[in-house]
Amino acid sequence: MEFTYETSPARVVFGRGTVRTALPDEVARLGADRVMVVTGASHQALAHASVEPFADAVVSFFTEVEEHVPVAIAQRAVARAREARADLLLSIGGGSTTGTAKMVARELRVPILAVPTTYSGSEATPVWGTTREGRKETGTDPAVRPRTVVLDPDLTDRLPRDLAVGSGLNALAHVVEAHWAPRANPISSAMADEAMRSLASGLRGIGPESLARAQAPEKALTDPVSVWAGTPTAAGELLLYGAYLAGATFAATGSGLHHKICHVLGGAFRLPHAALHAVVLPQVLAFNAPAVPRAAARIARALEAEEAVSGLRGLAASIGAPRTLAQIGLLYRQLDEAIDRVSAALPIDNPRPVGKNEIRAILTAAYGEDAG
Repeated sequence: MEFTYETSPARVVFGRGTVRTALPDEVARLGADRVMVVTGASHQALAHASVEPFADAVVSFFTEVEEHVPVAIAQRAVARAREARADLLLSIGGGSTTGTAKMVARELRVPILAVPTTYSGSEATPVWGTTREGRKETGTDPAVRPRTVVLDPDLTDRLPRDLAVGSGLNALAHVVEAHWAPRANPISSAMADEAMRSLASGLRGIGPESLARAQAPEKALTDPVSVWAGTPTAAGELLLYGAYLAGATFAATGSGLHHKICHVLGGAFRLPHAALHAVVLPQVLAFNAPAVPRAAARIARALEAEEAVSGLRGLAASIGAPRTLAQIGLLYRQLDEAIDRVSAALPIDNPRPVGKNEIRAILTAAYGEDAG
């Protein structure tokens, strides 16, 4: 074997209740005197409660978080941090919240302490992204990778089930593509296998059948936004563990066709990030699997399936994941524009040659039956 594997030092504190028991010590460990909290509107109460033990050190709250991190929002966050003379960014929220903090860290070189509330895995990577005039701009910078990450399953267990499903499949996309991404290597592939096993087990644990056993059946099966905190705690722990490991794998390997498609469509059409990954991933895997039989076999084993594509589709169906671009908001009249926008990003690193005709086939299949 001959390969290069590169990673960055990061501190991870994992466990139930750690946002309450460990967060104050982690802030002190980083020597922060002026903390700016970055959080979304839905997590303000959580954020205020979490910082009570060190409230004297909190100099500002930034709550104008939006999905895909519009450049105007990023600029306002930078201005707020500069004005507050923040020496630590405490990010409490999902991938968009972490992404907003990253844009501040990129500009001001202020460290981040991240407390994720979804399975985005952004807290494990040096990747930043912003949206400018409908186009997603991304890059890497070691300064944006959080210095410390506090992973508390009690927080991610609060996710509505539909968001948990989409976010978990977003994490799964990181490790499916990791098997053929530009910097894939034996170490990253082993990490991807472990992450995939954990994510698949956790996702099965929040499927309708598991919910029906753990909650009142009439609520579990009829309320589309019921939280799944009543499910066995192992499912939430496996999902959060797998999501962090998936993010770390993604940081090591880089991205390819799947992520390029999602970045372009998400930025151009404001589609929900996690659901977009859930819809596109099976189509990209189906396209690439014939070109990477060994990787496909590993994916199948990690999913406990006989074959990778059917295994992924079966998992997605069993947990009620969105299946088409039409379901998540792309209009039929926008399909040609979507194909043109993704094609404009060619060439894209991929194990199988891909041109505009292939992009059209993938996106048409992802759109659904109405595109036929």
